[in-house]
Amino acid sequence: MTDDMKTKEELIAELQDLRARFDQLSTSEAELRAAREALRYSELRFRSVAQSAVDAIVSSNSKDEIIFWNKAAEHIFGYSEEEVLGKPVTMLIPPRLREAHSRGVLQYKKTGIPALIGKTVEVPALRKSGAEFPIELSLSTWTAKGETFFTGIIRDISARKEAEKELQRRTEEARQRTTELEALIQMVAHDLKSPIITIAGIVRLLKKNLCNLPADEKREQLFSQLEASSIAVETFLKDLLDGLAVEATVPEQLPVRIEELIEEVARQHGETLEKSHIVLDIEIADSLPTITGDSRRLGQVLDNLICNAIRYMGNNNEPRIRIRAVQGSDCVIVSVSDNGIGIAKEYHGKIFERFFRAPGSGASGGSGLGLSIVKRIVQNHGGTVWVESEEGQGSIFSFSLPVYTPAS
Repeated sequence: MTDDMKTKEELIAELQDLRARFDQLSTSEAELRAAREALRYSELRFRSVAQSAVDAIVSSNSKDEIIFWNKAAEHIFGYSEEEVLGKPVTMLIPPRLREAHSRGVLQYKKTGIPALIGKTVEVPALRKSGAEFPIELSLSTWTAKGETFFTGIIRDISARKEAEKELQRRTEEARQRTTELEALIQMVAHDLKSPIITIAGIVRLLKKNLCNLPADEKREQLFSQLEASSIAVETFLKDLLDGLAVEATVPEQLPVRIEELIEEVARQHGETLEKSHIVLDIEIADSLPTITGDSRRLGQVLDNLICNAIRYMGNNNEPRIRIRAVQGSDCVIVSVSDNGIGIAKEYHGKIFERFFRAPGSGASGGSGLGLSIVKRIVQNHGGTVWVESEEGQGSIFSFSLPVYTPAS
């Protein structure tokens, strides 16, 4: 045996090395087959999901050519898959928008800065028939082998837009009818107010003139009912007209000294409070800032809250009303509290609604409009109003008003 001839051991070693390499190649080939099968399964699963999607799914490559088109896209646009694959996306875009679309695609590929990607937008699209229709578009992008791809999820919103138009039309009709109805109510209420006031005056005059006659319990009861009914109707008409006026007008934005307004409104109720034996306490913090508002409308707020406190005092041996004004962070807070019958907590959320009166309140003469007027006036002034109350424990109605600034 010569030196250049391989030994038996060396040949065996080479054979084992070749066998190992063969095994590696076999393993790699099996792994490659498995990877291809997994990829094929993943692609089939994607296509199955995409094809069954309710929304249209359309993908395009860096040349802006369509490379994927699902069944929903066929239904929405009217094109079959064979008709669109390899065709430009612009065939789905109205002619007037195609140039802007192309510029946007080029801009994104140059800068990577998205304009519509990652957002959901409403844009017009084009059917095969040439008809335009509104769509909702969500656009995403990805990169593979240095090429940029785009996918759009598209929803036909034609039906929704038609429904919105119909809703807008009906809303406008309802607004018009509401305006006409409010005008009619205002006219009727205004025409009724004068004769009701006259009737109330005549009833009071007759009651006064007949007081020298012999006592007649039935007559007295009748006059009391007439007087109470006329006052109730007069109050209702006044509140109704006030409510309509508040809805239709914008309050003045002038400086108002709330302490002066409180004193003035309290004086107006002096006689009623005295007759009802109600003690009125007024607590006003020192150096209150001036507020912004319409003094006449804000006077209505205080007037309604004081009237409510008197009306719902109940059979209280020591009736008391307190008006308090303090400074908040950027506002003035005014509260009107009483020790009357109170309001059950389940009605706190409804108490400011029109015509709402808490069941079992037992009070007469209320229109159910006073607190809704209070809420509207306060909101029109940029403030808020709220209530704290427990049944049988009295109520506290509070409202905030912004501090006056020259800019406001």
